[in-house]
Amino acid sequence: MYQRIILILLIILMLIATKLNGQNPNFSYPYNYSKIVFVSRVIDGDTFVLSDSSRVRMLGVDCPEAARFSKPAEPFAEQSTALIKSLIEHKTVKLTFDGKAFDMFGRQLAYVWLRNAKGNDSIFVQAELLKNGFARISYYTQEKRFYALFYNLRNTARQKHLGIWSNE
Repeated sequence: MYQRIILILLIILMLIATKLNGQNPNFSYPYNYSKIVFVSRVIDGDTFVLSDSSRVRMLGVDCPEAARFSKPAEPFAEQSTALIKSLIEHKTVKLTFDGKAFDMFGRQLAYVWLRNAKGNDSIFVQAELLKNGFARISYYTQEKRFYALFYNLRNTARQKHLGIWSNE
């Protein structure tokens, strides 16, 4: 009887925690809303985890997929992940949002800037991925304010046969 009560209480607590942590996929931030956060770890080239355990999916880019579920990694997945780790893992970044705040997996959708020691934006992370040929352009929201820059960087990487464009 005692174990059954404990089990029921645990289930109720889990449901409450899930509800509190669950993100509404229709929630939107005001245009250009930003927040400063700390990156705990990088999952792959375009996804990382914050110190509060929430996940972020970078807007505007799609990196090669890492190996998962006995599926091999796509070419340049390791390089894109290594670049992102070197840039932002265990560092402070600024996230800037364009309307829709979360994807269907509950990840925050944001543009990402590395912050320097003075607290200023120093590196636009998505631009670094595209410049080095470690990402394709991706469309997550209707807002596309950086896409002219993204196309220029992608086209330059393609012309130079960098990263994923090296076999063209």
